[in-house]
Amino acid sequence: MEGSQMESSPVKRSENKHKLSDKWVLWAHLPHNTDWSLKSYIKILEVSNVESVIALVNSLPEQMIKNCMLFFMKKGILPMWEDPKNCDGGCFSFKITNKNIPKVWKNLSYMLTGDSLTNNKKLLQTMNGITVSPKKSFCILKIWTSTLKYQNVKELNEVDDVSFQGCIFKKHKPGY
Repeated sequence: MEGSQMESSPVKRSENKHKLSDKWVLWAHLPHNTDWSLKSYIKILEVSNVESVIALVNSLPEQMIKNCMLFFMKKGILPMWEDPKNCDGGCFSFKITNKNIPKVWKNLSYMLTGDSLTNNKKLLQTMNGITVSPKKSFCILKIWTSTLKYQNVKELNEVDDVSFQGCIFKKHKPGY
């Protein structure tokens, strides 16, 4: 049939994506590597939309989350406390069981990139990333901030399997 074919216009794939307010980068550092210079960090992927975050988080093997140091940081902020955007800040530090860390990491990744870790907009603007660091039967999970101004864990929204009891806020810059 003539004239029944629809003209198709190419649509850029990125136009169909749900853009994040910030771009984020997932970094890894092998836990037994004693080199803490930037070259020892492995940049895994940069994400800028919801679909990429979901694909990335769902593709991470549980063993990697439990056994590797992961850093999910705002683009332009290195996964080191010495970065100028981190050095005057600190982190909320939580102890998470190995059994729960894959689910907690997934939920926190979604909340971080979706700007829903807190209802306090000023605190939200200071959030630079999240990290997981493996120990023997648990992991240390941290939420990094650019300032020491917000240290009350109760300002964070609840996350399944994360107890705010026992959470400590630590300065990045050690006191001398």
